[in-house]
Amino acid sequence: MFRKPKNDGPLTGGCLCGAVRFTAPAPLRFEVCHCEDCRKWHGASAVGVDLTMVTLLSGFEDLKWYNHGKGAERGFCQCCGSSLFYRRAGDPRRWSIYHGSLDHAPADIPLGSQHFLWQKPKNYSIV
Repeated sequence: MFRKPKNDGPLTGGCLCGAVRFTAPAPLRFEVCHCEDCRKWHGASAVGVDLTMVTLLSGFEDLKWYNHGKGAERGFCQCCGSSLFYRRAGDPRRWSIYHGSLDHAPADIPLGSQHFLWQKPKNYSIV
């Protein structure tokens, strides 16, 4: 059971150039994905807020979606290339937010599930 974080305020974030800005509710936990697709997209395992409701504040025309044909899409800024979101084709209203796109994440939000551990690179361990 995860406890509710002390910071009930929304998360804020955006891309590197500032074109895309968003808010989302504070999560109960962060999750990590070690799948090959996430690692290629980010250059490392992806840490993110699992499927939530995101409110775009700006950058509607700059947010683009890459569909790699596996039932999911990855959102990025077409101006600076920042990877921002992941969404499943079956529920496109709920997005996973990549941790690196957040302005700052409350320190009391714990790490939750880790996915695709069998695809994790062998050169690092999980403690």
